[in-house]
Amino acid sequence: MAGFTNSISNGGAQYTFPYPFPANLAQPGTQDFLVAFNPHYKDPYVQQWNFTIERDLGFQTGVRISYDGSHGTNLSSTEDLAQVPANTVGFAKALQNAPYPLWDGIISAENGARSNYHAFTISVNKRMSKGLQFLFSYNHAKNLSNAGGWNPTSFVGEAGGQISDRYHPNIDYGRVPFTRDNRVIANFLYEISSHSSNRFVNQLAAGREVAGRMMFQTGPHLTVLAPGTDPSGTNFVNSVNGGDPRADIVPGVPLYPTNRSINQWMNPAAFAAPPNNIGRFGNSPVGSVVGPGTQVVSLSIYRSFKFEDRYSFRIGASAANLFNHPNYGVPDLGIGNAAYGTIRSMQSAEDSGPRAIQFGSRFTF
Repeated sequence: MAGFTNSISNGGAQYTFPYPFPANLAQPGTQDFLVAFNPHYKDPYVQQWNFTIERDLGFQTGVRISYDGSHGTNLSSTEDLAQVPANTVGFAKALQNAPYPLWDGIISAENGARSNYHAFTISVNKRMSKGLQFLFSYNHAKNLSNAGGWNPTSFVGEAGGQISDRYHPNIDYGRVPFTRDNRVIANFLYEISSHSSNRFVNQLAAGREVAGRMMFQTGPHLTVLAPGTDPSGTNFVNSVNGGDPRADIVPGVPLYPTNRSINQWMNPAAFAAPPNNIGRFGNSPVGSVVGPGTQVVSLSIYRSFKFEDRYSFRIGASAANLFNHPNYGVPDLGIGNAAYGTIRSMQSAEDSGPRAIQFGSRFTF
């Protein structure tokens, strides 16, 4: 979308209809329209279902086993209505038969996406008794969609993500990046109490509290790109809402090297840059590579002292990522880049960054 500043000339706007653009912006095929909505746009809807079994194990402890599923229909996706079909003659020639030759791009929200989600969850929950409570949960999930577009890297907005090919939206149907295949979370709290009639014994033995949180999960699903290529002949890399198309996947080649490290997270032979103008987009799926997982153990220890009935003093420390486990970020995903397949960043969400220790105290009266 080209932009310019209008100005006042002789008491009126310099540019008005039917000539609202400066001369250098009025050329046919150079303007972009952002963002339209289909006049016959339908309300997206999601169907959900679940099945749960619960069991009391005694000792204030219960177990729950659940299956959850959902199916999204008529979800939003962003399409370029001015896109030329995939071809083998090249973009310059295909442009002669563009559907809307007066526009460079017409970005429109359409009902072109769908989703499917299936998950299994088991959780064990112990309510507070004898000073101990804990919650353990394991989740295995599979989430597929094309609502995120050709290269989903974040949560999509109302209009959905930009798809590769408006004529074949299902080629972007793949793994949703932030749904982890496996995820374990555990929390616990243990309080040491004393019921002695001796105040000195109570102060010595009671008032201790240990709490912790553990989180282990597999990595996000990532998409490998082929920068600078145009296999479809649609000039997707230079389109108004597009970018580098996906790479080709090489059949029969392992996705990961035998000794995977941050210097070679993916097998460089597993993906290839497709030739230009072959009449299709890259055939590697959305979310074909799994990035680094996350391991976090956090712990806090506190001691409380009570004086009479009104006063208390609390002191202790907490450590996020207690064992300082390195949780790496995502690798470079562009074939041909100097850093392709390597990792040069760290995670930071959910206490996954470097170990951080805090000391604190509090006096209550």
